[in-house]
Amino acid sequence: MFSERVRVVIDRVDRLRDQVDDHWQIPRDEAMVLAQLVRIGRCVSICEIGTSYGFSTLHLAAAASEHGGRVHSIDADPKKVKAAGESLKEAGLAEFVTLHEGDARTVLTSIKPQAPFDFVFIDATKAQSDEYLDTVWSKLAPGCVLVTDNTTTHAEELAPFVARLRSLPEFTSCGVPAGNGFELTVRRR
Repeated sequence: MFSERVRVVIDRVDRLRDQVDDHWQIPRDEAMVLAQLVRIGRCVSICEIGTSYGFSTLHLAAAASEHGGRVHSIDADPKKVKAAGESLKEAGLAEFVTLHEGDARTVLTSIKPQAPFDFVFIDATKAQSDEYLDTVWSKLAPGCVLVTDNTTTHAEELAPFVARLRSLPEFTSCGVPAGNGFELTVRRR
């Protein structure tokens, strides 16, 4: 699915699950589905809210790089942003990613993507999901794909947000039971 160079880095970052207690990364099967969604949609303007150590970022960037895409990834933890940056460089994907450090609700107001976001991955503080969506809303492209992580593992906490996604006019949304479970929401063109 990816070059050997990228796979080696993905494998190393994936092993962090057993080495650190703050990895907060999505499972491998979910990351592969995200990469495939980026490929299928030929997404070129991607926003990731919640970088952690960059496991999902590597997948998103590798898929987006195939057709000149760019990922804007945001995390509040400077240690994780630094580690993700090093992994992206090692994988040869740094030129396809802009890492932003800070509170996503603030950072999102200042990001000026070259094109409206056609793919948004929300995987940060669950209680702030509504605020993330509200802040990124004006930057969404027609036909954009929104993926909200942890809808199975944090079902109760995310239930009101999922209900909101499913009630949005001009959008269609459904749950996907891969990885941590995610809500897949697509804006109709």
